[in-house]
Amino acid sequence: MTYYLVNAVFLVALVVTSVSVILMRRELKRLRTHHQVYASALDETGDALIKVGSLIRDLNLQGLNTVHQLIGQIETARSVLAELQQAQKGLASEDTLSTTKIRPDHRKAG
Repeated sequence: MTYYLVNAVFLVALVVTSVSVILMRRELKRLRTHHQVYASALDETGDALIKVGSLIRDLNLQGLNTVHQLIGQIETARSVLAELQQAQKGLASEDTLSTTKIRPDHRKAG
């Protein structure tokens, strides 16, 4: 009788172990699938970050080019402004000279 009792306990233990192994195997398959999805998501994220990095470098280069162009335009504008100020001073001095010449003549005529 003990023989059947021990065999029954071993049979129950074998069934419980088999069920546990089957459940564990299903869980491992599910985890393997999730791992593959996670790995592909990380790969896509890495590719996206590489693209973002290259876009940032391109934007920085475009920004530098724009800054250099703006610096050139500002220097051009400053030189044109200096020329205009010189011309304005020249016109103002000519205007005062012609005004002083006209006034004495005008006083003599009046």
